[in-house]
Amino acid sequence: MKHPQKRWAAALLLTVVLLLALCAGIVRVVDPFFHYRDPDPEGEVWFDQRYQCAGLLRSQEYETVLMGSSLAANYRPFWFDVFYDTSTVKVTFPNGGFHEFDQALDYACTCRDVKRVIFGLDPNLLARSPEEEPDQLPSYLYDDDPWNDVHYLLNKDVLMRSAYTVLKKASGETQTIQDAFVWDGNVFFSRELALAGYERPEPSGQTLPPDAFLENCRENLTVVTGWLEEYPDTDFIFFFSPYSILFWDKMDRLGETDAMLTMLDEATKTLLAYDNAEIQFFMADFPVITNLDNYADHIHVAGRVTYQMSRAMPEGTYRLTAENRAEVLDALREFVVHYDYDKIWAEQP
Repeated sequence: MKHPQKRWAAALLLTVVLLLALCAGIVRVVDPFFHYRDPDPEGEVWFDQRYQCAGLLRSQEYETVLMGSSLAANYRPFWFDVFYDTSTVKVTFPNGGFHEFDQALDYACTCRDVKRVIFGLDPNLLARSPEEEPDQLPSYLYDDDPWNDVHYLLNKDVLMRSAYTVLKKASGETQTIQDAFVWDGNVFFSRELALAGYERPEPSGQTLPPDAFLENCRENLTVVTGWLEEYPDTDFIFFFSPYSILFWDKMDRLGETDAMLTMLDEATKTLLAYDNAEIQFFMADFPVITNLDNYADHIHVAGRVTYQMSRAMPEGTYRLTAENRAEVLDALREFVVHYDYDKIWAEQP
């Protein structure tokens, strides 16, 4: 037999090519991240926001983008369709980084004429160092360059996700597009669970200076103010979620209350300087934040509360303005500084 090495190499090469073609074919047909097809609004397998939201931005018709971290995940898009007479797509990234939100918004604005952005501006994310934030978005999904689709089609992890999608659909384990990435149906909200999910820190014995979070806040806000300047004809509604009283207990015990309140003052003042910015401030809703039955931990609030918040947004009940900003923030400071946190545990049954 002549040249057996060449025949072996040719057979190996053919095998590799066939396997790669099979992988690409399966991914192309199943398309778990909706890169080539529209998701079925009545039933899809939702499992990864960072990878699947690109497909939502590409495939859906919308004027409004609802965007934020896990705190925004329990908002349903159709609520805003009704309350704002609009069409809405939801993009949420757990523990999201500002660079990730920036990339997603830029892509949304290339896909559609975005007239409104409703963004959950979490204080925890504002105070975090930009160097510590995640940057996990697959850039090859958030563009329209066909040449980098090879990263999608010939991807072992995507192939595994394709198999997962097929199995879940076969067993009927799907959700509607309105319930995509909603997690409040799998979690109970109660005082007991909120306390169980909160690890109360020991008092630090120190007090952070008032400007401790300002450098990080200002750097993170440059991304947000960049949106306001780049898209002057787009209305931006920034909402601050109602962190529970346990969050303020944590701030108190770590000596971070003054620094957090100073950061909130800086952030709200900065944003209100822009004509296309609106702030919905739920952090000072004292009946909500002190009722721990609304929470799964110290910050994550139940869907029934997010519904009420979304309904209140266009009504302006919680809107922060240049005229009422100081009054609202002063009331929040007065409340959290003088709150008797130990009574939370003293009231335990």
